[in-house]
Amino acid sequence: MPRHPERLIERLAQPAAAAMIAATKVAVVATGSVEQHGGHLPLGTDAFAASSIAERVADRLDTLVACLGPVGVAHYHLAWPGTLSLRPSTLAAVLVDVAGGLAAAGAARIIVVNWHEGNTPTLRLASDEAQRMHGVQVVIAESHVITHTLFPQEMEFTHAGSMETAAVLAYDASLVHLDRVSAASDRSAGEVAHGLFRRPDVYPVLRDFHQVAPTGWYGRPELASEERAEQIAEAVADHVVARAREIWAALADAVPADAVPADAAVRADGTAATDRAHR
Repeated sequence: MPRHPERLIERLAQPAAAAMIAATKVAVVATGSVEQHGGHLPLGTDAFAASSIAERVADRLDTLVACLGPVGVAHYHLAWPGTLSLRPSTLAAVLVDVAGGLAAAGAARIIVVNWHEGNTPTLRLASDEAQRMHGVQVVIAESHVITHTLFPQEMEFTHAGSMETAAVLAYDASLVHLDRVSAASDRSAGEVAHGLFRRPDVYPVLRDFHQVAPTGWYGRPELASEERAEQIAEAVADHVVARAREIWAALADAVPADAVPADAAVRADGTAATDRAHR
């Protein structure tokens, strides 16, 4: 499996990590969740999925990955023991602080690779704060959305179905146990209910995942295969990198110098990075 755990910042010596960030001015951040996914997938499915894609993205950009930790905002899964959840303010504070450290090391651009819908509102607000405080430019990649969009027939946008099973297979196939599948909720009913919370215009706010799937999960995990999962993960990473580069090119000259925080410097290419690393 062409994952790249050697890109994880905690596995690197300090000089090597500093050199990567200084050379590329880019860093990748991964965010996921620890929540129930039936009997066949691990609680850390979303965290593993995010890390798998983030490592591949970092390798393509010749930089490193900083994982915020496995836990995200998943309070609506807490009815199932083992699920863990952060308050949005906690996740936001972690992202802002980590972005500060990456900026101090020379990162001007940060890609946040997320695989958990519950994190999204918090990540947007936290990224805005990180940009204002640290002078970085943040791009958020919703890797679960990308996976479904690229492969809508294969990668169903369910919970613990084919898409998330494939994501774990691409991370570590030994964590998938299709022989332990617990009772699934009705797929059609789950898709309809989930669709209400995913509406872009008028939508309710999810409080308890029982509203979507009484048993906690729905979908068809049996549709995923290890070989295909690897191909899909690679395609998603390619997509993230291509879109990020498009955004960077489009916004290269969009930030005026007077919009940069006082503790930041603007490079010749229009990107900003804090100068604290040189104090």
